[in-house]
Amino acid sequence: MTDNRVVMASLLLVTSFCGGAVASLMFGARVEAQMDLAVTTTQVTLVDDQGTIRGMLRARDESGATSLTFYDSDGQTRSVLAVEADGRPILRLQNAAGEPRLSARVTGEDTLIIVGDDRETHAVLASASGVPVLSFADGQRGRAQLQLAPTGAPSLIFSGRDGQRSAAVTVDDTDTPVMTLYEGGRPRVTLGVVQQAAVLNMTGAADSRVVIGVAGNGRGSVTIVDEAGQVVGELP
Repeated sequence: MTDNRVVMASLLLVTSFCGGAVASLMFGARVEAQMDLAVTTTQVTLVDDQGTIRGMLRARDESGATSLTFYDSDGQTRSVLAVEADGRPILRLQNAAGEPRLSARVTGEDTLIIVGDDRETHAVLASASGVPVLSFADGQRGRAQLQLAPTGAPSLIFSGRDGQRSAAVTVDDTDTPVMTLYEGGRPRVTLGVVQQAAVLNMTGAADSRVVIGVAGNGRGSVTIVDEAGQVVGELP
């Protein structure tokens, strides 16, 4: 009995020094059972060889989100992948100064991607209610926007610093192209092709206007309309 105990103790001592390989051979069933166990924690921290924190997985961060954050060697946050407390997933990439350079989020069925810092000039790619939109903004002021209507009709809109529309190019559901120039948000010049006729409509400050057109057969015309909407001159 004493010899058996000595042998058993020696084997246990050997396995403690040889590690998992020998232990797996001698106690395979026990190791397999351990593989089914789960490790439960609220935070995992990754550090480099110098002990600097380079990554952190948290069940709940300071904003209340479940997040995976990566840091550079200076400790600056560079990327964040998270699910916010309300269930919205987000992605954020930052430069070495901690300034946002790309962010994305999904809210319900809508998607929003911001390229650049939204406090400065930046671009936005979004899908809202099934309508894709690409826009360019200066801080909170939208300056240019390209979008497709639910029917597939495209439009390109430019806005001034005051936020009012300055110019627009549209193609409607009948494939009619129209370009419009605005002043103070009011259409002043419209150029389009309507029913095979090229039409240029120039409007004055008080609704008077001049309409120049070229029909599909090549016949040109000039019409002058006064403020009351009455035709006061025509050529030919």
